[in-house]
Amino acid sequence: MKKNAVKYLILSVSAFFLCSCGEAQKEILHPDFELSYWIDIDLRHNPGRGYWKPADSLPADPVPERRHIANAVRCLRETYGADKLYVVYHRQFEPDAAREVLLRWKEEGVRRGVRIVPTVVPESYATPTTMNFTDSTLCEFAAWCLREIDPDEFGLYDVYVRQAPGSAQDAQMAVLRRAVGDRLVRIGLQPGEELSRHCKAGVEDTWTAECQGLTNELWEHPDSVGGTDVYGRKLLESWVRERAEGETRRIVWDMIPVAWDYDEPVDPLGYVCPGDDALINDPPVDGRIELCHKYISAGYPDGTMTPKFGGYSCDLHILEANSAGKPESPSFYEQLREGKSYTGYFSGAMEQIGGLYKKLGASKR
Repeated sequence: MKKNAVKYLILSVSAFFLCSCGEAQKEILHPDFELSYWIDIDLRHNPGRGYWKPADSLPADPVPERRHIANAVRCLRETYGADKLYVVYHRQFEPDAAREVLLRWKEEGVRRGVRIVPTVVPESYATPTTMNFTDSTLCEFAAWCLREIDPDEFGLYDVYVRQAPGSAQDAQMAVLRRAVGDRLVRIGLQPGEELSRHCKAGVEDTWTAECQGLTNELWEHPDSVGGTDVYGRKLLESWVRERAEGETRRIVWDMIPVAWDYDEPVDPLGYVCPGDDALINDPPVDGRIELCHKYISAGYPDGTMTPKFGGYSCDLHILEANSAGKPESPSFYEQLREGKSYTGYFSGAMEQIGGLYKKLGASKR
């Protein structure tokens, strides 16, 4: 028998015994299964230039210190189990400065075994909205990122539904796709939204379904409110089924560190969204993260071994917005910049997400 065949047989027998004996209950992950976070390139509570306001209307913001990036990458890896970071750039400073900063992120990522994927916000959320980059500037920046930072993926961030055919983003993405090929990933894909034809993968928001229900019992076994019981688990399952059955491309699922306000629910069961308010939002119900993992992975025929199930991600931009909104001092980003584990109001949720990531990461390794 050839050496490789013997090796494969040994691994197969080992896997069988592992799966038959206790330790064996570990999940087996597809090699591309990711455990990622979305994080702002400057590590600051800074939703101004290029986010809520046109980039050209404000002066450039300061770049982050090298030690702050090093501390953040180390903490996200060691404490919160990250193996990938979508580093989000919304023109806080100009592209030449962003290149230098991204090289620092990559240097620390290589040191810690964390993949860095540059991610841009193509269109601001200003009123009226503005495009953050010209076509040529974005194509040049993306080509550089794919050459110098990550050769396979370039992220496009939008948490609104603004990439439909005929939109300004769609037109720019078409130009970008022609320039860099099939390497675009949508961060912030919304449930029910068609993943752009220009993208190879998507990271999907799950906020409403994960928030619903004042208790895990109400989440897992929803009652009827307003003539429907498609809340919580059932809503999440419907979103997963939509992608598992109707999408051939890779989808990563969001694990939320921030939920909505549970203190004054609109309905007595907590199924109806009371709004999103950083002053009063609560953490997700304890244990909700593990339940979401259970039902998301069950929605795929081969669970975490399915290539279309791309893994989990988590939005740290929204965590910082709510941490600063409380207001917490120091805020989440301020603690992360110093390499400290977060101890604020949403720390329990981050510990649950980090625990899940580390458990899955151990199986992956």
